[in-house]
Amino acid sequence: MERAAYIPKTWELPESIRKRLGTSVGKQRLMNEDGHLLLLLHQAPTEEDDEVRRAMVVWRNPAGEWKSSPASGGISGLEGHIAFYQTAIHKLDEAVESAVTARQYFDVMRRVHPLHRATRHLFEVLQATRQAVPEESRIITLRDQAADLDRAIELVAADAKAGMDFTLAESASQQAHAADVANHEARRLNRLAAFFFPLVTLVTVFGMNPPEHIFKSSGFWVVLAAGVLLGFVVYSIVAVAGRKKDR
Repeated sequence: MERAAYIPKTWELPESIRKRLGTSVGKQRLMNEDGHLLLLLHQAPTEEDDEVRRAMVVWRNPAGEWKSSPASGGISGLEGHIAFYQTAIHKLDEAVESAVTARQYFDVMRRVHPLHRATRHLFEVLQATRQAVPEESRIITLRDQAADLDRAIELVAADAKAGMDFTLAESASQQAHAADVANHEARRLNRLAAFFFPLVTLVTVFGMNPPEHIFKSSGFWVVLAAGVLLGFVVYSIVAVAGRKKDR
């Protein structure tokens, strides 16, 4: 049927169900009409599906017979469907454990969110199915398995977020430490520049005269000593100002 290509043509669904089906599977849900149960489910999301959800449908007719598509087997097919979710969650859990960078944690979180939503809706559909057919013990088991998967994917999502937050915080701490070291080195260079600035200024002034005249000058050593003394004074002023700024 063109409206719902994901429904096998051999399934004799009542018109009350068929008229509610669209061209895509839509949200995961349970349809319960005229003794027919139709579970509209999503296959486990992958990176390759480009956010287009592939359908997994399970039908129970009034006689109590179960059928499923695309995986056959009825309830056995539904068991395999849940097993695919379990495998996908386990792979994400391993990816979280091996992640070491914020980018790796982000990649895991990007894959976790759609799988988390799909798992939650899968559990809701199975819970509704459990209420519709309380005599089906296998549905109870599958419902419980879906609940366990929902908790498992929540833990994976929490671990991925915690890992990314810790990695970002650690990176920020390392950057702050590097900036502090750079500031400390800059202060040392500023103090050295402050110490030699007066002396360099005096040398520059004297440098305009021939060297033999400078060394013969009686005040050369006095000027040199004054330059060193002024250097200490300026250095002390810069050091005190730096300590006050740190406070």
